[in-house]
Amino acid sequence: MKISLKVFLAFLVTPLAPGADPVAPAAVAAINATDGKTIFQSVCAQCHGASGEGKAELKSPSIAGMPAWYTSTQFSNLREGRRGHDAADPQSFMMAAVAKALKPEQVKAVIAHVEKMPVQTPKGADREMANTNPQEGMQLFQERCMECHRYNASGEMAFGSPPLVGRQGWYLEAQLKKFKSGKRGAVKNDVNGAKMVQMTTLFIEDEQMLRNVVAYIMTLNPEPVASPEEQKKQIIEGSPFEAAGQ
Repeated sequence: MKISLKVFLAFLVTPLAPGADPVAPAAVAAINATDGKTIFQSVCAQCHGASGEGKAELKSPSIAGMPAWYTSTQFSNLREGRRGHDAADPQSFMMAAVAKALKPEQVKAVIAHVEKMPVQTPKGADREMANTNPQEGMQLFQERCMECHRYNASGEMAFGSPPLVGRQGWYLEAQLKKFKSGKRGAVKNDVNGAKMVQMTTLFIEDEQMLRNVVAYIMTLNPEPVASPEEQKKQIIEGSPFEAAGQ
C-alpha cells in the first residue's frame, strides 16, 4: 500500500498543538510487508525518492547507503522521543510518526535495505553552495569535524558519526542550524546529538562559517559523472584542496 504524496504534504503543513504526539498517516500503520525493499518503496520512497536520493521540495535527505548502525540509532531516537519531538521541525516530526508506526521487524528490514542501496552522489542544486569559501570551511572541518567524521567525511562507527558525503548541501546546512538552535540534539540521553550541539554552539560563529564548512564537505563528494569505482577512489583520497597542495 503506497502513501499518497498529498497525504505526506498535508501532514507536513498541518499545525499541531504544542506537545502533541505525531500521528502517522493510516497507510503507514496499515502496511504489513516484511520485506525491506517493499517497505521502502511503499513508505519511505514517498519522501526519500525511489533510489533514496531525497527530495528538495520535501526537505528530505538522501539516505541511500546509510550504514545500518547509524540508521538504527536514528530510528531509536525517533521512536523514543530524542528526535522528532518538536512540531516546529515537521520533517523529523513526520519521521517520528513513521518510525513509531512501523513494527520493529519492519524497521530492521528497511534499515538493511537502505544500507545496500547505492549512495547517491549530490549534483546540481543539491551540491552547489553559492557565496561560500570552501577553503575556509576546510580549516573548521579539519579542526572540529574530522576527528569524528574522518578526514574524508565518510563517517566513523566508533564515534556514532554518520557519513556526510552523499548528503545534499542544503540538508547538511539545515541540520547544523537545528543543532545550533537546539531543535536537534538537545534532548536528554542524545549523546551524539549533544556533541553536535556543543560543536555548533562553540565553534560555528555565524551563518557564513556554517555554510563554508558545508561547502567544503561538498568538495569531498566524488564527481557525479565518475564511474562507481572512480567515485570510491575519490572518496578515499579525500580533500581536493590537499591533493592540489593548497
